[in-house]
Amino acid sequence: MKDNLLIGAGYLWRGFTLLNEPGIRRYVWLPILINLLVLSFGSYWLIDAVSQWDGFDSSWISWLAWLVVPLLLLLSTLISGYFFSAVLLLLASPFYGLLAGKIEQRLGHEVEDESIAALIPRTVIRELVKMGYYLPRYLLLLLLSFVPGVNLLMPFVWFWFGSWVMALQYSDYTLDNQQQNFRASREQVATQRWTAWGFGGAVSVLMAVPLLNCLVPPAAVIGATLWQLQRQADQSRAG
Repeated sequence: MKDNLLIGAGYLWRGFTLLNEPGIRRYVWLPILINLLVLSFGSYWLIDAVSQWDGFDSSWISWLAWLVVPLLLLLSTLISGYFFSAVLLLLASPFYGLLAGKIEQRLGHEVEDESIAALIPRTVIRELVKMGYYLPRYLLLLLLSFVPGVNLLMPFVWFWFGSWVMALQYSDYTLDNQQQNFRASREQVATQRWTAWGFGGAVSVLMAVPLLNCLVPPAAVIGATLWQLQRQADQSRAG
């Protein structure tokens, strides 16, 4: 299987095409409602924060405002976007586990049916494990964002790392269903880094589009599940 950015983005598109499929859509609409509520609150908070910001009018570096202001706005959007995505994923993780399982069953894989009551503790604990991996790295990026000079590059670094996180995050639902630990998930996703960045980059970009961003997470779960199952099938044939 080839490893490139376009293939990764293509899996997200395939996820969108399956959102309304019979047998799948009932596992999609409740997460979409959760997405809508969380992202609406996040957008309101960001708009309110930006509207109260005074900018560089009284600063000694006001002459750099034309460059720094757009970068700071982009950086604040990325940071808040990833924060609210983490809250969203924590709340919706049991439903995403179910959704990944239904895609696996659709492709002929045996998946043990679990109730929401059984999924909640398992998936929430898994999300906390993932946060233990993401959070220290996000904090490091946040600190670097306040270093003069370096902060001009940070929106791009945030996007690069965020793309990796999105690929890992959405791939992990099917890998978790297969009872693989999070370290094994990271190692498997890392075997196709360009595909991961293409997939995660597409997710990150579309998450910035109002209304469409409510559809992105379930589409990403479906797309990442298709990707991981195909990757495993290719590895089995090659072996």
